[in-house]
Amino acid sequence: MKSHCKKAIEAIKKAYRFADEVHRCKATERLEWETRELENIFSLLTLGAFVGMQAPPMHISLELLPEMEQELTIMTNRVCTANDPLADLFSMFDAF
Repeated sequence: MKSHCKKAIEAIKKAYRFADEVHRCKATERLEWETRELENIFSLLTLGAFVGMQAPPMHISLELLPEMEQELTIMTNRVCTANDPLADLFSMFDAF
């Protein structure tokens, strides 16, 4: 009888570890997605004049330009998904 209890406890522990690992992975993916979105928003706020939005004075944007290489790359890569931003958003929720 004790061996059955030990096996059941071990099975529960393995299931918990597996569920914990899956949830940690999904949480990391969601944080990465959120970070990309925040970088995109920062880019638009800082360099919004390039897409017709109000932006900080141009000299501030130009001073930030050398540090914003990654953000510029992100903005140019996002152009392909600009036609369907909802698809990009809902693609994150397909795991539910």
